[in-house]
Amino acid sequence: MIRVILGSRWSLGLVFLALVIASLVPLISANRSEAAQTASDDTVALKPFNKVALGNGFVETLYATDAANHPKTLAVRVDGAAMKSLPTAPMHDGQTCFDKDGDGINLETDCASGHERDLWFPKLDGLPFKWLMFNWQMHGHGPTHVFDKPHFDMHFFIQDFSARNQIRTGPCNLVINCDDDAKAKKMVPAPYGPEGWGLPGAAGRMGNHLIDPNAAPANGDPFTQAFAYGTWDGHVSFWEPVVNKDWIVETKPSAACRSIPQTPAVEVSGYYPTQMCSRYGSTGDLTFTLEKFVKRTAPNGATAPAWAN
Repeated sequence: MIRVILGSRWSLGLVFLALVIASLVPLISANRSEAAQTASDDTVALKPFNKVALGNGFVETLYATDAANHPKTLAVRVDGAAMKSLPTAPMHDGQTCFDKDGDGINLETDCASGHERDLWFPKLDGLPFKWLMFNWQMHGHGPTHVFDKPHFDMHFFIQDFSARNQIRTGPCNLVINCDDDAKAKKMVPAPYGPEGWGLPGAAGRMGNHLIDPNAAPANGDPFTQAFAYGTWDGHVSFWEPVVNKDWIVETKPSAACRSIPQTPAVEVSGYYPTQMCSRYGSTGDLTFTLEKFVKRTAPNGATAPAWAN
């Protein structure tokens, strides 16, 4: 009898233990699901918007917003397959060319812009940037010892697409029409332009480019990631981060960030990024982001260019 009772008590204990474990399983599973969801949220926080082919892969634009639909992050991602198969020949894809010698277009000598992909951004509340001109420059470009290494140019355009398309190619500077070259180089009046910036010049279908001569790589420091302002007809027309391809592949930064130099004032009120970051992913992808957006208000009397409205 005692053995039976003890056996029953042991059985009841096992049953109780089983019930406790069974009650905990949903909680453990729920916690695991929550953790997995959190990790998943971290990886998918950026929403894809526009994607185009590049090599055997793609380049795409992505974004994130706050609760009020203001921009929080803008991103450009070159996936691992594209990074491993970037176009190598010809040097340019023929979108920005001019027959200088009248003997037909030579894709090696009569063109600029490398391999270009045009992508779009969503219409977010207060976002001044409308679209992206992405360029893969397999041999870089001038000035010598500044941007003459393989790199990615990412033009975040404030100027709308149709206005950009009216910037003609020609024999001056970087394959730009000579009259348009002068228009591109028209000085941006204070306080809307970057103070003390210059180089490297105007290009067809883009406009002028201005960089800080005291910052890398113009000052002789290593070329990793840099920043330029684009101008057209006396206005800032695009923001341009530049990323050294070999640097990103060799160093594989999880997050290499730097502040973006700001102009004293803006002509177009909106939300502007104050930080840029390059990240190399586990699949060999490059994700470049504009982050830490802040609201900036154009001062009284500022006249925004028609193409920015």
